[in-house]
Amino acid sequence: MIRRFLRAALAAAFVFVSIGAQADVKLSIRFFDKRIYFPESEIPVMITISNESEGTYRFKLADDRVYSLAFEARTPSNRVLDLSDAYKIAMGKSEPVFYRELAIKPGEEYSFREDLGRYVRIAEPGSFSIKASFFPELASSHAVSPLSSNTLLLSVRPSPGLPPASEAISAVTGETLKAQALPPDEVVRRTIVALQKSLWNEYFLYLDLSSLLCRDQDAKRRYDSESDEGRRQMVERFRADLRTSATASDLILQPYYYELLETRYTEAKGFVSVLEKFKNGQLRMVREYTYELARRDEVWYIVDYTVFNRGTE
Repeated sequence: MIRRFLRAALAAAFVFVSIGAQADVKLSIRFFDKRIYFPESEIPVMITISNESEGTYRFKLADDRVYSLAFEARTPSNRVLDLSDAYKIAMGKSEPVFYRELAIKPGEEYSFREDLGRYVRIAEPGSFSIKASFFPELASSHAVSPLSSNTLLLSVRPSPGLPPASEAISAVTGETLKAQALPPDEVVRRTIVALQKSLWNEYFLYLDLSSLLCRDQDAKRRYDSESDEGRRQMVERFRADLRTSATASDLILQPYYYELLETRYTEAKGFVSVLEKFKNGQLRMVREYTYELARRDEVWYIVDYTVFNRGTE
């Protein structure tokens, strides 16, 4: 009985010290490496807990930081952005949460980095205000009020790999093309059919050219070091090279036959496997393409692919 009482008293004292010190404990956030962001970009944020009190500040920090941290993003019209699928899944699990107990002495601070995309779904360009909350006793506990951070202003630009609607005109009807909220297999099917018919605007409609360009590591290094305008020019050159077959890319080989084999997808990512056949003189080459897609603003875009040669027939 005495031991149980002492444990309870120590636990209460721990919470009391944390609450008492919390008034002079600050949570601040800043961009880890401020740069131009796109909807598909990683947005690393540095989180800092500073102890400006006269006593030691103790708190718990989960190994997976989603159980210690939350972000809120709002549009200029005060609309709250949806939480990311990964964050929702993590919060919905009923599994043990592993954590460490840390202590910060007066005048000390503790920092760590997190990707905003793990917490908030930023699927479209725009301006957003970002705030963070830190839970000293983990997100599942209400024993201690969370720390609130300063506000960051985030600007997300349209992806340079996605062509503006004004440039996407149907060669058949003359109408403006607009990407639709289709399932991943239908996106791939339409893209292949457009390639077969050399309908280039339809073909590029669901391709994320910046992601496909950066499959090449040398191109990715150049792309990452470029300005916004430099990146746009790289993407436009890549588009032109694909259209004129100036690049030896498996992406622009025109199959005379295709068959959708398998489709797998979650809320944010999808994979579509396709058997494709190509003519090469007297030979008939058989390949299996697996297209990777990402969903942005309810629309699926092809962001990567792999090719497996099945031989000839």
